[in-house]
Amino acid sequence: MKKVLIIIGIIVAIAVVLITTLIIKDLNQEEKLRQELNEIDSLINFDEFDYDVVNERLGKTISSGYYLVVEKAAKKYLKDTIDTTLNYVNIVTNEKFSNILTIENYQEDGPDFINTKLYIKDTKQQIENNKTAILKQFDNETVLSYVENKNLDSYYIDFYKSLAFSSEAEITKNKQEIEDSINDVINTLNVYDEVIDFLIANKNDWTIDGEYIVFSNNELSDQYNELLLKL
Repeated sequence: MKKVLIIIGIIVAIAVVLITTLIIKDLNQEEKLRQELNEIDSLINFDEFDYDVVNERLGKTISSGYYLVVEKAAKKYLKDTIDTTLNYVNIVTNEKFSNILTIENYQEDGPDFINTKLYIKDTKQQIENNKTAILKQFDNETVLSYVENKNLDSYYIDFYKSLAFSSEAEITKNKQEIEDSINDVINTLNVYDEVIDFLIANKNDWTIDGEYIVFSNNELSDQYNELLLKL
């Protein structure tokens, strides 16, 4: 009996060592993953955002086992969120966007502004679509969809959540800030549209003189300037 107890003791001791080793290994992987995503986050928030550098980092993996599944899911979520956001950024930073109310555009597309009106309409629709897509990335269902059908138990899913989710209050705050910011851009486009409609409606009462638009009377000039003050 004594020998049996000794053997059982040895087995338990070995098991404890193995379990402790696995736990330490797991904790090390978790810490490395947290550090990895924090470093990627700092690259994303850097003033001179380099998409190629971030994309390359998101394409690499540093973990193994179930943690590898979690890492790939978290990085895929990040990549999709970045790509969706960049689609929006590319629209609003396009030179054509900032040139709508320029003398150059007035000369090129006025006085009927057919191309400008079409561009404003299409751009507003694209921005609305992008707003929907960006905000959807912050929904719980979307975040969790990246670990669906991956055969992960609740522990790893909870770990993924700890990587991907902010607090509910922070998510709500971020979503509201994003929505407000995009709505501001849409409102700007609406004002652009008003200005262009004004120029179309009064196309016989303005001309371009060098770098300035000149109206036939002060009343129209004042109305034009009032519209610009909405920006």
